[in-house]
Amino acid sequence: MQSLAQRASHAVRPMGPRRLQARRVVPRAASTELSLSTVKDVMSSGTLYSVSPEDTVDAALEILVNNRITGLPVLDTEGRVVGVVSDFDLLALDAVGRVNDDNMLFPSAEQSWQAFKEVKKMLAKTAGKKIKDVMTPKPITVRPETNLNDATSILISKKIRRLPVVDEHGKLVGLISRGNIVKAALAARKAAAASSN
Repeated sequence: MQSLAQRASHAVRPMGPRRLQARRVVPRAASTELSLSTVKDVMSSGTLYSVSPEDTVDAALEILVNNRITGLPVLDTEGRVVGVVSDFDLLALDAVGRVNDDNMLFPSAEQSWQAFKEVKKMLAKTAGKKIKDVMTPKPITVRPETNLNDATSILISKKIRRLPVVDEHGKLVGLISRGNIVKAALAARKAAAASSN
């Protein structure tokens, strides 16, 4: 039987569409032309991690933790996006986002221990589950040529963190996140300030 680490390393092995080529992603906003208009201008297209519907929840959690990311696209054997899965989906933490008082922001040692025990219980429930059991199927996707304002509106209105970017065949070519957009906006602001000086 494989360990979690072995299954997670299998899930990110560079094979087929599972892991795309690595390259540093630099928002094109840094150019003096400030020609940010499409998703392609700011999307992440370097190392992209993904899972398949048949991968285990434990393997996906391992990928998320090891790579400090919060979600993954789910790809079929052809590399087409068939779903998305997030840390929230995997743990089903119903307390996330509910902060009623300072004790929730700064919990006591007892509260922290209780939270740890709850997470441990939730992790026990994920044992043996597959991604197809918890993923969001048929996710909203965008194309590289999608207007950046449209993608931003989707992220905000749907309250999601990232959108898979797909080609005309539905195959993953990148991801665009709220973080990508914030970085691009900041770079554009800095470039505009530098050019006006």
